[in-house]
Amino acid sequence: MRYFVIACLFFLFQSCLDKDKIPANVLSKKKMQSVLWDLLRADEYVVDYATKDSTLNKKEKSIELYEQVFRIHHITKNEFQKSLDFYQARPDLLKIILDSISNMTRLIMEKQYNSRPDTGTKQVKPVLN
Repeated sequence: MRYFVIACLFFLFQSCLDKDKIPANVLSKKKMQSVLWDLLRADEYVVDYATKDSTLNKKEKSIELYEQVFRIHHITKNEFQKSLDFYQARPDLLKIILDSISNMTRLIMEKQYNSRPDTGTKQVKPVLN
């Protein structure tokens, strides 16, 4: 009985050590972030631009763009889905990925805002006598 308890404690300890280890068949956090970023950009394209073209089928365009993203990243739809399932089951890891995407978006928007040309309005300085 004593050996059984020691073995159980050993396995419990081992399972806690590799808490953030990602299985070999799952995309790394960095790769998943990159793929999700491109998929979000593809969705944004469909929403912003493709909706202006009434002859374009939005669903077909989304599927086409998603497949293109998978080809660019050298992954399959199944690999992405398995990875997404894993990260959805691990909200602590998914939060890290989504926070980094949110950060990237914020930085890009700040850069675009700061690089806008001057609107031409001048601020009037008070004249001191």
